[in-house]
Amino acid sequence: MLKLSEAQWEELEARDTHQFVIAVCAQFIGNRPDMQDRLSRAAVQDRMQAAHDYALRIGFTSAPHIVRLMYLAADAPGIYDDQLFDSHLRKPGARPEQRLDDMLAVLHKKLERTY
Repeated sequence: MLKLSEAQWEELEARDTHQFVIAVCAQFIGNRPDMQDRLSRAAVQDRMQAAHDYALRIGFTSAPHIVRLMYLAADAPGIYDDQLFDSHLRKPGARPEQRLDDMLAVLHKKLERTY
């Protein structure tokens, strides 16, 4: 049986997370070539890494929701630093993923009215 030290396990997790962020960033840029005109891949990846770290800090466990937040942060850098956004996601009574879903549904409805 393979045994890893705590440091080895942490390094393995960090590499896995890094590869996840790289893959999501590549997918995002592939779907949004306009971002290449505005930002470097490294800048998008940095935004996404910060969003990923934030998601884990506040208790996200769903990978699709983490990806949604990473996509959102690529377009709206530091959105998770906004006090209203952060307090809404952390508000007791629902999981942060559910609160993000609710917030995105409201945004989509508001955008539908403007077009």
